[in-house]
Amino acid sequence: MENILYGIQPVLEVLKAKRPALKRIFIFEGHQNPALRHLQELAEERGVPVQVQSKDRLTRMVKGEHHQGVVGVLADSLYASWEDLLKAIPFKGKWGRVLILDGIEDPQNFGSLIRTAGACGVAGIIIPKDRAVGLTPAAIKASAGAIAHIPVVRVTNLANSLEGLKKEGFWIVGADARGERNLYDMRFDINVGVVIGSEGKGIRPLIRSKCDFTVSIPMEGKVSSLNAAIAGAIILFEIFRQHLAPRNP
Repeated sequence: MENILYGIQPVLEVLKAKRPALKRIFIFEGHQNPALRHLQELAEERGVPVQVQSKDRLTRMVKGEHHQGVVGVLADSLYASWEDLLKAIPFKGKWGRVLILDGIEDPQNFGSLIRTAGACGVAGIIIPKDRAVGLTPAAIKASAGAIAHIPVVRVTNLANSLEGLKKEGFWIVGADARGERNLYDMRFDINVGVVIGSEGKGIRPLIRSKCDFTVSIPMEGKVSSLNAAIAGAIILFEIFRQHLAPRNP
């Protein structure tokens, strides 16, 4: 099955980015939406073929009606290589940030985390091949096009990948409701790999053993845990804030 994405903003974002390229775009016939006209003009500038299809045909392609009248077909695999990730890490003059997802299964959470990672200047995302959601059309849609700007590496052995990051000078931080350290007491003047666990079970024991430390988000009230995407966003933005304006010694 070809990789597709749908919705005006996701397709626009991918058109504007260098990767991944679009093989072709389908737009429903008889459209009057100015945003779709702009998208079509941009596609023609980029040399991406645009084909007119019935609205029903687009609905069948995405198995739903939330396509906003446009479907894009991606040229190649969306997944990046380990080498692509290393090239994206800013080793000179800046601290690097990498997001590691240990078993995220919900495409909406995955897409939201991709979007957050892009907003926080994360160099790349690492996910496991097994027992985790991949770059499905729903996840791509939820990322609102951010997938075009951030490499996602899918690996067979997540634990080995964490060791690989450590060799590149990264400290691995696991998100855990019972974490040993309060997020806001931490000083992140380091290269950081942030591990977010699955929605139900959290970080697996083997992956937890690879973490240099775990952090918790302080909360009040009766809520004891947060959605994986929300927890990831809070942690990533705190690290981004510190990397943007480091504290004085």
